[in-house]
Amino acid sequence: MSPSRKVVVMIPTLNEERSLGKVIDTIPMKEFHERGFLVDVIVVDGHSKDNTREVALSRGARVYVQEGNGKGLGVRQAFSLSHPQEVVLKALSGKDGAVSDLYVLSTLLDSQYLLMLDGDGTYPSQYLIDLVDALEEGKDVVMGSRFRGKIMPGAMSRLNYVGNLALSATASVLYMHPCSDVCTGLWGFRLDAIRAMDLDSDRFELEAEMYAVSIRNHLKLFEIPITYYPREGESKLIPMNSGTMIFRKLLQRRFISADVERFSGDPETDMVRLNAKVRPRREP
Repeated sequence: MSPSRKVVVMIPTLNEERSLGKVIDTIPMKEFHERGFLVDVIVVDGHSKDNTREVALSRGARVYVQEGNGKGLGVRQAFSLSHPQEVVLKALSGKDGAVSDLYVLSTLLDSQYLLMLDGDGTYPSQYLIDLVDALEEGKDVVMGSRFRGKIMPGAMSRLNYVGNLALSATASVLYMHPCSDVCTGLWGFRLDAIRAMDLDSDRFELEAEMYAVSIRNHLKLFEIPITYYPREGESKLIPMNSGTMIFRKLLQRRFISADVERFSGDPETDMVRLNAKVRPRREP
């Protein structure tokens, strides 16, 4: 079957040269092609100091170097590229070769689905097919659940295990929607679901916010069981700090009205709003 639709696989990275090649190489390209999908891979890099970007380019991936630091900030900037106005604005800015390359910036505009997984090798790329299958069945957002699947020995510390369960239980109660793994790094989205999200996370609270916003926006959310493997390289997560940020984000999104800005239809107004959301915050 000749590909007639496109799916984008997005991989947030920070110093992932040891694992990124395998993550990209194991994306089930043949299965996607048989289902009629062209696959584009975009690596959203958080200013890696190693050869992460070179590894990505050697595998044919597009590379987007985020502005500022933090996984949440980089993913939000990438999500904003689903809006044609933002692509045009960045392409015209010409600030940085990696950022102003229209070939990189335009990848989301003609895609049906966006799939996201971490670049550290913990989430097998084979599950990307399962994400698309669920999206094809009508789901808006799909999460890969480690706790409904299998966690391999050494993949998660006892502290992280307990903390993830506690945060997932908290999310389920707060939002009255079952969630077994609110901190998962494996996601699938319909493109219009991304456009409906009003995110403001900068770091590892991102996943919890995506869950919360999906529920608040009445999106069809679904979980699939997955297997979770030990990471390659050092973890960037600081359990207690990240847990506190995640808990605070869940409470904020549940009880504090978010500053939701819907697109007005006026390009100039919408550009001001969108850039305010994706630009990194400056410390006072």
